Amino acid sequence: MRREPGLSHTQPVPPLPKRSRRAAARVCLFATISAALASCAQSTMATDPDALRGSGHAENGVVDGATVLPDALPEAGALTDLGPPPDVRPALPPCSDGDDDGDGFGTGASCAGPDCDDGNGVVHPDAPEACNGGDDDCDGRIDERLGQRACGDGVCRTLVDNCQSGRPQLCVPAAPQSETCNGLDDDCDLRVDEDAGVTVCGQGSCERVAECQAGVEQACVPGAAADEQCNRVDDDCDGKSDEGFHTESVQTTYTDLRTHHETCDGSGYRVSPGCNAAMHRFCGGRGCKSSGFGPLENSGDVASVACVGGGETIDVPFATLSAIQGGCAPGGQRIGAVCNSAIHRHCAAAGFATGFGPVESGADHLVVTCLPATFAELLVVPYAELSTRHGPCNGQPQVAGPDCNAAINRHCSALGFVTGFGPVEHNGGDTATIACLRP
Repeated sequence: MRREPGLSHTQPVPPLPKRSRRAAARVCLFATISAALASCAQSTMATDPDALRGSGHAENGVVDGATVLPDALPEAGALTDLGPPPDVRPALPPCSDGDDDGDGFGTGASCAGPDCDDGNGVVHPDAPEACNGGDDDCDGRIDERLGQRACGDGVCRTLVDNCQSGRPQLCVPAAPQSETCNGLDDDCDLRVDEDAGVTVCGQGSCERVAECQAGVEQACVPGAAADEQCNRVDDDCDGKSDEGFHTESVQTTYTDLRTHHETCDGSGYRVSPGCNAAMHRFCGGRGCKSSGFGPLENSGDVASVACVGGGETIDVPFATLSAIQGGCAPGGQRIGAVCNSAIHRHCAAAGFATGFGPVESGADHLVVTCLPATFAELLVVPYAELSTRHGPCNGQPQVAGPDCNAAINRHCSALGFVTGFGPVEHNGGDTATIACLRP
């Protein structure tokens, strides 16, 4: 077997000139492919050179329809001299001269342009500007075009430069203020003029409110007064409600009262827990009234009762009342000067002017009615004066009961009140504290 000259080994590929990374990669790939083809040809010739040349008749390089190789193959090394592939062109090293920091900008002809700081690779004309007090993009300006930021709402909104003196800036909203009627969000809660510019005028049912509109305070005009009604509303706008309906003196009979409590028939005690309950229930059935007491006056089957509206009925344990006045207890007094004082003090401690009762009684509790200061006025009166209204109420020995009820009723009526009750306090001497009730 004949060995073709020049195929005994592959000649080494001479070193490539300095190129860009991409160009160098393409040349290297081309050289590798050329060497592989040469090695393949050498292997085939060594095995059967005639197989490559053909054993039949050759004409125009074709033997029996097969393509054949020429008699002499080129040296393997020659294959590397075919030149670069069509898309590979030798390139100059990027900015090889005058670019000390390797960022592609410098004084060389192949540089992209001049560099304002050739000792810093992050400073060049294509660099982004940063907040550092330097000219990063070589345009002669420092920290430009870094923008602004805003924070806060309403008048608290604040706008700051993102960069100042080479340092990033924080955005801190302004402090909120009290809301006023000005069309602005003063307290920075995303609402404008809420609860601002509110003016209240008038009283009772005449009260009106003028609110801020479009940043302008509006005039406040009170409503018109009306006749007073029994509805716990100040209809006539005088600062008082239900005046004329607070207290009413009503004449009834024990026959009628007995229908409300069977023990109050006028034949026995006319001042008793049963009669107190009967009068309370009688008044509760009348319009605009909730409780009552009496008798203010009584004779035969006739009884005068005071009905009140707007008081508050409260259930009080005997333990509470006896802690105020020891004698007001289930085994002691339920009706009389001692329990009157305990009830008065309990109501006063709850914020009322005074109170009366019991209007209902239980084994371990009493129900009392407390009255506000708009209903009642307390007066200190000598028994000597009360006895001029009704003789038996002289404080010796009678300090409370039907006779003193009549004396107190007459005394308060003479002073312009509807009626009264008491004594709510008795110091054991000649004076009594009584409660006179307004209309």
